Amino acid sequence: MTKLTIKDIAKEAGVSTATISRVLNNSGYVSNDIKQHVMEVIRKLNYQPNAIARSLKQEKSRSVGIVLPDMTNPYFMNIARAIQHRCFQEGYHLLFVDTEENPDKEKEALDFLTEKRIEALILAGTGGNREQIQAISGAGIRVILVDRRYSNLKLDTVAEDNIYASKAAIEYLIEKNHRRIGIIGGPQSISTARERRQGAMIGLEEAGIALAPELMVEGDYTRDSGTDALRRLMALPEPPTAIFSANNEMTFGVYLGMQQLGLPLDSIEVVSFGNLEFSSLFRHKLSVIMQNPHDIGEIVGDLLIRRLGGDDSETENQVLVPKLVPYEA
Repeated sequence: MTKLTIKDIAKEAGVSTATISRVLNNSGYVSNDIKQHVMEVIRKLNYQPNAIARSLKQEKSRSVGIVLPDMTNPYFMNIARAIQHRCFQEGYHLLFVDTEENPDKEKEALDFLTEKRIEALILAGTGGNREQIQAISGAGIRVILVDRRYSNLKLDTVAEDNIYASKAAIEYLIEKNHRRIGIIGGPQSISTARERRQGAMIGLEEAGIALAPELMVEGDYTRDSGTDALRRLMALPEPPTAIFSANNEMTFGVYLGMQQLGLPLDSIEVVSFGNLEFSSLFRHKLSVIMQNPHDIGEIVGDLLIRRLGGDDSETENQVLVPKLVPYEA
């Protein structure tokens, strides 16, 4: 008789393997009706739940799932490349998924990777699917958060000091005598966007500058949203003299917007959270908060290998400090 697996139980019950894991490990949210249904299927197939749970831990796939929000962004590409290098050294295979900042696609990705029996998950999350992430961790799969945090989830995290860096960006623009500063932020469901907005607001508040509501535009970390934000800001009766853009892709969009409006690309002073690799090709007043994607990837890779090797020490929260690099006139 063929040995039953968790996939067999999930197929018979008509649910995902992640749901089976949550039921067996009593972690994460599963409705009482689903719990009862799953247990009935297990009894029907004459299989002990603890035996299934043990199989989850004993069967080693030597595979690691990496879920990122935008693989076209050089920042995340560099992180992934450094992690990949470290994992290949230790004989681990990687499964990459790009969620496109979509929580629904992220959920599908997490279901897919769980079914593939990954041993660990590296996640730069959309801000959603908190219970599913907690359930994956509770099922014995190592989870490491990269770049983005989840409050109230006690998981290893490697990120940057977004508040400090964003505050420094605003202070720099104020020192350059700007008082009307446009802020293009990211979606507030994402921790980096909230932290960068918080840092910018602290910088303005400490300087005694009240931010006019029309100068705060929320984008979605894409080029198109950066272009749309630039158009909105420049259409104001009193446009900003400087802009703080909360990520590099939106900054790309800002310069595309300037081009579309026929504005000289050095007509507005910009501070970007994240570098534009092509900026040397045009005249600008672009200062950059230089991030550390390669360092982040190496730290995540080393932490991952330690965890997979049996390191059960306390949860780690490693924070890197990005530096503001002013443009050279």
